[in-house]
Amino acid sequence: KYWIDFTAGYSQGLFLDQRDNRARLARSSAGCTALNTFAYTCAFGVALAAAGAQVTNLDLSKSSLKWGRRNFELNDLPRASHDFIYGDCFDWLRRFHRQGRRFDLVVLDPPSFSRDRRGGVFRVERDLSALVAAAVALLEKSGTLFVSTNLRKLSAARFRHLVESALPDTSAWRWEPGAMPADFTGERYLRSALLHAG
Repeated sequence: KYWIDFTAGYSQGLFLDQRDNRARLARSSAGCTALNTFAYTCAFGVALAAAGAQVTNLDLSKSSLKWGRRNFELNDLPRASHDFIYGDCFDWLRRFHRQGRRFDLVVLDPPSFSRDRRGGVFRVERDLSALVAAAVALLEKSGTLFVSTNLRKLSAARFRHLVESALPDTSAWRWEPGAMPADFTGERYLRSALLHAG
């Protein structure tokens, strides 16, 4: 269950095109530790937690995280069992690495473009590889990485290249492409993939 705000323009609280990906991740997440970056209203986090994962939700918006906490409450998921962290994704990925924290699953679903508190700009077509590399450093040896973007001008081949160029050894990873729900019959703009280590 998710709270939706139909008066909020493009930020209504839920991306329907990720429905199948949320379900697919949830099916194999029982008992795992998951890092949900760019969490927004924590839709991925709710799906994972409801399936039995311990979830760390990370986002640069305090209001979005507050909305995410509300979504957890709506599903009777104990907030004390999960984390909601406010801050820049790259900063926290580096901090987790220094702390030696590891996760079984990392979810990367960044916006196509964003600006941090210091005025720095994130662009998927330029910065996705660096983001993937930082996330891979936090995965357990048999961990899973989920990567997604809705940047329409990014081809499937270019998306795969950006992701794989950040991997230390592509042969050590199994690539499982994602898909949009069948009822999205227009442009297949969503690029997504599950990468399984080992």
